[in-house]
Amino acid sequence: MVFYLTNLLALLAVFVILGLSFNLLMGYAGLFSIAHGAFFGLGAYTCGMLMRDAGWGFLLAVVAAFALSGVVGLILGLGSWRVTDIYLVILTLAFQVAVVGLFANLDITGGSGGLVGIPSPSVFGVELASPFRIVGLAWVLCAVVAVIVYYVVRSPYGRVLKTIREDEIAARSLGKRTASAKTGAFVLSSALAGVAGALFAVHLQFISPAEFGLGRSIEVLSLTIIGGLAAYWGPFIGAAVVVIIPQALTFLELPNSLVGALNGMAFSLLVLILLRFRPQGLLGRRSEAPVGDGGGRFAPAEGPEPAPSSAVEVRPASTATVSRDGGAPHSVTAAGAPPIEQPPPGDGATGPQGRKVRTLRCENISIAFDGLQAVSDVTLQLRPQQITGLVGPNGAGKTTLFNVLSGLLSPDEGRVLFGDDDVTNIAFDKRARRGVVRSFQDMRLFEGMSVRDNLLAALTPTAHEWIVPIGLGGGLRRPRAARADRRESADQLIDYLGLHDHGDTLARNLAYAEQKLLMIGRLLATGADCYLLDEPMSGLDQSGRDRVLRLLRDTVEAGATICLVEHSLDVVREACSSVAFLSDGCLIAEGPTEEITGDRELAAMYFGT
Repeated sequence: MVFYLTNLLALLAVFVILGLSFNLLMGYAGLFSIAHGAFFGLGAYTCGMLMRDAGWGFLLAVVAAFALSGVVGLILGLGSWRVTDIYLVILTLAFQVAVVGLFANLDITGGSGGLVGIPSPSVFGVELASPFRIVGLAWVLCAVVAVIVYYVVRSPYGRVLKTIREDEIAARSLGKRTASAKTGAFVLSSALAGVAGALFAVHLQFISPAEFGLGRSIEVLSLTIIGGLAAYWGPFIGAAVVVIIPQALTFLELPNSLVGALNGMAFSLLVLILLRFRPQGLLGRRSEAPVGDGGGRFAPAEGPEPAPSSAVEVRPASTATVSRDGGAPHSVTAAGAPPIEQPPPGDGATGPQGRKVRTLRCENISIAFDGLQAVSDVTLQLRPQQITGLVGPNGAGKTTLFNVLSGLLSPDEGRVLFGDDDVTNIAFDKRARRGVVRSFQDMRLFEGMSVRDNLLAALTPTAHEWIVPIGLGGGLRRPRAARADRRESADQLIDYLGLHDHGDTLARNLAYAEQKLLMIGRLLATGADCYLLDEPMSGLDQSGRDRVLRLLRDTVEAGATICLVEHSLDVVREACSSVAFLSDGCLIAEGPTEEITGDRELAAMYFGT
């Protein structure tokens, strides 16, 4: 009985490590892989062969298993850059089948008969041959892995993984290095699965390809879902279920073939029940009730009417300090001033708060889709430190030009310049790191993250979001004061946005107007020089529009430049200092707001009358 219990405890530690490593990949980064069994086996075979055939000690063999699994994970991770969803599943499935096929057909691995005669581990000259010592070793390794994963998911790098899970396009629009972050998640997840495999090999002292097949990958997926995606303690619960169910079935004295079938049915049934009644898993975070009385997330923000002098309630002398990519921070304050009317400074001049003024402009931009000319020979310069409106009838090419300015599309002809830099062929995440950020019509908030984490994701410089050292995202090197300052800045920005009681509220549970405020606040937190806003006031009542307008005016007063696409001419008249009018992909007119919106010919063109 003692041997049985120690065996159970050792297996539990192995599966906890597997669950922690897979939860990092799927739960936090949102990357679905079906190849975890292969990495588990890679670590097991590496450790087993080095200890049996090369006489390596256990610790060196574990390090080798960690390293080799990580390197192979790097190769697979690089392949994930250009594939998503079902294609990533196909890629990892093919890898899983290929690796297990190698295990079964190579002489060095023992072929289908497996690898036998793996010696007991020894650590610092102490042989760990007894079951109790093996259990102790297993849980020490499990504790080390748990600490690593804990620091990863709580680090700025871990927050980037969550933004990728929620909305990779939105993460890239904030300048996040999503490709390298995904690769890092693959590397660390694979390497930790290799550690679990090494422990599994020395525990059983025999391994075979059957232990690492597709069924094992599905088992790891099941335990992660059962425990709860992105729930730190979820793998502990999920692993207990995965280990206990097969053992419980052995007491039924049924044929082995039937036990295997029942085991699979039990897992499948449990997962289906959870997906139906508790999709977040046993320990996953339950969504809060929607905000608003009957209106849900589409209701305007509740609360008292804003004072006439300021649509956003802020504390006296409240300042939200924001920065981009580790650069010098600037501040956004609630000043309540109207749009700037004086002539804007040119490129290279010094604006408010000592910021260098850089103009975003496009020259002779043309782009076509399947022979249809969407934008034709457009030259436009956004006036610095002002709000410029981009208007025109449906199909005028506004969104296409907007996508070219932000970097989502590359033009067929022409170029885009930001200051003195030609950014025409620079991807929109790199363009965001240079100081040009954009919003989207559908807001693209990180809905499964809190309001505070949405802002912290934008506030954190990308230089602090690498996985190194040892997967800690710089968490141990970076002074605690820097993290505390960013959190304080996030809280100040929450107050500035008028979301005082919603710091810990999931973004999906905010009212519609509050989501709009959060969307703009998240952009402000990047500290960018130029903001491209796609219909930021659509769907808002007058109170919500007043609050958003106040944010925009405060932003240009702080020295930034704003361009917004807007269908409502009332909003354009209220918000914009100048307007560019597009029709049929051509720039028809450009000038002061009153002049453009008051032109009868343009009005007829706009309204089709």
